Amino acid sequence: MARLSLPGPAAFGRFALIVGLTALAYTLAGWLSLKLATYVVDVVAALWLAAGIGAMAGLRFGAAGIVGVFLGAFAVNSQALPPEVAFRLAVGAAAGAGIIGTLPRYLQPFSSTLDYVSSVAKFALVAAPLGCAVSALTGVFSLYFYGDLPADMVVRGLWVWWLGDLLGVFLVAPLLLTASRWELLPTNRGARLEGLVLVLGMLALTLVMMEYADPLRPAEIVLFVMMPAVLWAALRFSVTGASLAIFLAAIIVLGVTVVSYDGITGVTMPGDVFALQISMMTMALGGLFVSAALAERRYSEMRLDMLANHDPLTGLPNRSYFQDFLTHALAQAQREKSQVSLLFIDLDRFKHINDSQGHEVGDQVLRIVANRLSDQLRADDFVARLGGDEFAVILTHPPASRGASRVARKLNLVLTESFKLGSRRYALGASIGISVYPDDGTDANTLLRQADLAMYQAKHRRSGFEYFSDELNTMAQQQLALESGLRQALERDEFVLVYQPKVDLADGRVVGLEALIRWLPRSGNIIGPDQFIPVAEETGLIVPIGRWVARAACVQWIAWRDAGLKPPPVAINLSPRQLSDARLTDDIDAILKETGMDSAHLQLEVTESAAMEDPGRTFGILDALRQRGLHVYIDDFGTGYSNLSQLKRMPIDALKIDKSFVNDVLTDSDDAEIVNATIRLAHAMNLRVVAEGVETSEQVAFLKQNGCDEIQGYVVSKPLTPSKVGELFALKFIF
Repeated sequence: MARLSLPGPAAFGRFALIVGLTALAYTLAGWLSLKLATYVVDVVAALWLAAGIGAMAGLRFGAAGIVGVFLGAFAVNSQALPPEVAFRLAVGAAAGAGIIGTLPRYLQPFSSTLDYVSSVAKFALVAAPLGCAVSALTGVFSLYFYGDLPADMVVRGLWVWWLGDLLGVFLVAPLLLTASRWELLPTNRGARLEGLVLVLGMLALTLVMMEYADPLRPAEIVLFVMMPAVLWAALRFSVTGASLAIFLAAIIVLGVTVVSYDGITGVTMPGDVFALQISMMTMALGGLFVSAALAERRYSEMRLDMLANHDPLTGLPNRSYFQDFLTHALAQAQREKSQVSLLFIDLDRFKHINDSQGHEVGDQVLRIVANRLSDQLRADDFVARLGGDEFAVILTHPPASRGASRVARKLNLVLTESFKLGSRRYALGASIGISVYPDDGTDANTLLRQADLAMYQAKHRRSGFEYFSDELNTMAQQQLALESGLRQALERDEFVLVYQPKVDLADGRVVGLEALIRWLPRSGNIIGPDQFIPVAEETGLIVPIGRWVARAACVQWIAWRDAGLKPPPVAINLSPRQLSDARLTDDIDAILKETGMDSAHLQLEVTESAAMEDPGRTFGILDALRQRGLHVYIDDFGTGYSNLSQLKRMPIDALKIDKSFVNDVLTDSDDAEIVNATIRLAHAMNLRVVAEGVETSEQVAFLKQNGCDEIQGYVVSKPLTPSKVGELFALKFIF
């Protein structure tokens, strides 16, 4: 059986405090209403300000507010009525407050701050009229049945009570409900002066009418003075300003009735009372609806501005907002002789998480990164998401050498902390490039470019963060020139292939060729692959270049075969960018079909590090290629941090031992043992082993002694042109 949990002392104390304060406020407001506007048999008020207290309490505090309304209503009514009648009136007041406080919850969406037209309509046209009707019916019929209200006064009592309660709700409740939004009121000097002029104008025009209008009717003051003033406030000062203007207008009008007529009493003409009530209700509703409509428009403009200037995923400023802010920050720094540091942040390992776990997890990771960056920065620092996994931070500070280093270290530290999503734990890193105004540039675009270059340097060195330098700029210019030349090289047919043979150690015959690309620009100076391949990989040009290499190698192999040279299989290299290309398998299929190349004579070489970048995807692609009859080699084995489990799952035919291990195999016992262990491991898995970078006969002897299958290197031949390498096909090498 479930145990009943009782509220703790703190909750009970809060409940009692709300009840007490609500009862006190209701009693005071009721007493004031009876003094100013008692109209029917000294009990029914033409303006019941306490109803506004009850409406606010029901909406804001729920049960505690309703209990407070009951106690307050009983206290104020028991001063003039028997306890049993006061009790029934208190029940009616509490019921009315309960309806006003509860009904809007079933009319969602509803904003208790009344800053939407629909919320004002649900409050002012549905909940308030119903709640006030229940209170009026309960009160009037209680008075009638106990003989305190004559039969001929029932109808008048009903409409006076209902309109009085409704008027009190419209005048008081909005002011109390919107008090939490006072920060929306304009705070500049001009706005304050305008508000003061508005209040003084209301008072001045009221005094003029009291002086020259005879006879003066309070309803006329409402229509001709207060209504324009309230609408002005609604147009200029938001919902809170309109609510305050409505309340002040009511105070002024009540003041006029006290001064001119000694309050609203039983001798006041019914027409005058009705006109005053209706005019004040019209004023209040007009102000509330106009201010809510304008508030909705402002919110829409703010949402549009948010969409235009902020990233919808992280909520951070976007690239456009970042550019504007940086431009203004540089202008201010120029005036104040200060410095601006720009930190360009690129996440490490994010692409792997996004590709392997899906975009939903990737989006969550970006939100975590955005929150961490925002939490670590000062309030006057600026952080933006530029796109993808790139972020930027703008720091303004006094002139200081390397002033952003501390911030960069702190951001690197917090971004490397692991985090958990679902059942998995993830870890990121970041590379940060820093440029400084005015040392590295005087405009936004230059600083961003310099910081981007420094970021790539940090990523290359794995140093965490780097400052921009002139050396980086020179390198960038060279890279730009390479990129521009690469885009034209394919069109101008400036690429050529050379071939390096692979020799079987058992019989000394050439059993394979590796196709290596060279760039021969029209200037005549050969550009090596170590210079242009990284640029091609970064820009994506490696994909069309790789396509050209595969086709050219196949065409050349067919030419050798047609010449009767019996060429061995030819191998081409696949880069990480090519492995991520969705069209890779289709391209190879098309090339084989177009050239007539037998797939059994085409080999693919993939570096171990490229294969391990996204093992699941890479293994699937390689398996699809092997099923087409192609042979797959893992190049540079030993440098990519694969484990035995992954190696066992790799759909491959052979391993190529990296040159770095072969170089010192005769002088370094560790390298010798690594090579020997690799050979034994590969043979245990039925894989062939190729040693690359073999340069001496002593290295050949060591490899042959330890069972290596093939060698490749200068000891056999340097990369040769197609005509030269063709002369080696029939040769037998003796080592």
